[in-house]
Amino acid sequence: MVLYTPDKLADLLSVSKSTVLRLIRAGEFGQTVNVARQHLVTEDGLSEFVAAHTGPPTTNKSRTQKPRKGTVDRNPGPI
Repeated sequence: MVLYTPDKLADLLSVSKSTVLRLIRAGEFGQTVNVARQHLVTEDGLSEFVAAHTGPPTTNKSRTQKPRKGTVDRNPGPI
């Protein structure tokens, strides 16, 4: 069984150690192993986290649509 320290996870995920600790406390990595007051993440927990937080990129269809007539460049009048 492979166990990851918060420092190693921070390097793997390219985030800060405090972000990893916050994610561990939130339960994002599932069950952790506690050794000497340190939470260690299992390989299964890491793979579940990666699977849950990766996927195809989303597209914002509202940006690709043309704006409705009369809503863009409308003169608001004197301010």
